[in-house]
Amino acid sequence: MKQNKFSVAKRYAKALFEYSDEQGQLDAVYQELVTIQQVLQETPDFLAVMKLDSVTTAEQSKIVATLAQPFSATTQDFLHLVFDYGRTADLDLIIAEFVERYNATQGRVMIHAVSATSLSAEQRQQIGQAYLQRFNGKSAQVTNTVDPELIGGVIVEAEGRRIDGSIRTKLLKMRALLAQPLR
Repeated sequence: MKQNKFSVAKRYAKALFEYSDEQGQLDAVYQELVTIQQVLQETPDFLAVMKLDSVTTAEQSKIVATLAQPFSATTQDFLHLVFDYGRTADLDLIIAEFVERYNATQGRVMIHAVSATSLSAEQRQQIGQAYLQRFNGKSAQVTNTVDPELIGGVIVEAEGRRIDGSIRTKLLKMRALLAQPLR
């Protein structure tokens, strides 16, 4: 039975998380995976190259070895394991799952705020504190994306929750109410 890539990512991330924790290397492995995650984001062609039929297995192995070289033995072994089992294309998902699991154990909430204009550091901090007061967590990290179509307000997404306080949504709701027939 073939498993989907998300369940595979969860299994690999869980195994690496538990092993790293047992070895007392959880924080170090987390930092290394965040570095690899940044590399993957900055070079999106990496995963595409690893999928090409024209790139031989030996060449792919050299690429993985080069990527793994500056990291601890645990992270190197993990990267080679992912490659050996043909899961290199899922590496970004596996790392994202590991990071999510790590953040949850640390009480760190990752918040994404979409706003009509760029938020200042103080505004991002206020959003984080408001979220932590209403829900659980020890600390919050807020990232911001600008969407001028919101007109104003903010949409906050974290831990599977979406809080939409945008002017655009309020106007759409008002429009829907006004479009209803009178009784």
